[in-house]
Amino acid sequence: MFLHGKSLLISLLLHLLVAALYWTLMPLGMNWYRDHVGFSSHGNIGLGLAQYYAFVLFLGVQPLIAVLRPLPAKLLLLAIPLAFATWTLMHNNPLRMLYFTVGPGVLALAAIAASMRFAARTTICSTRKEPTHE
Repeated sequence: MFLHGKSLLISLLLHLLVAALYWTLMPLGMNWYRDHVGFSSHGNIGLGLAQYYAFVLFLGVQPLIAVLRPLPAKLLLLAIPLAFATWTLMHNNPLRMLYFTVGPGVLALAAIAASMRFAARTTICSTRKEPTHE
C-alpha cells in the first residue's frame, strides 16, 4: 500500500519539488496576469479564499500522494484539490480555474509518473538474479 526505502525517498523529493515549484510559480503567474490582463476580482473575498484553500489543499496532498503506492489512490488524492478548484473558480473566473487546475495537475502528474517509473526500475533491478558461476 505504501512505498518504502529508496522509492519513498525519491517520491518524497519529487513531490517536495512540485510543492516548491508551485509555491514559487503561483505568485509569479498571478503577478504576470495582473500586470498584463488586469486584476478582476472586484473585492470578491470569497474568490480569494477559494484560491487560498485550493493552494493549501494542493500543497497538503503532495506528501500523501508521495507515500501511496497504488496509482488510482494517487490520482484520487490529486483529484480532490483539483475538483475543489474547478468547483469554486469555474463560475467566477474560468481563466483562474485553468491556472489552478492545469498547472498544478501537470506538475503533480509529472512527479507521479517519474516516481512510478523509478519504483518500477528499482523493483525490476531487485528481482533480477545474478548468474551463479559454479
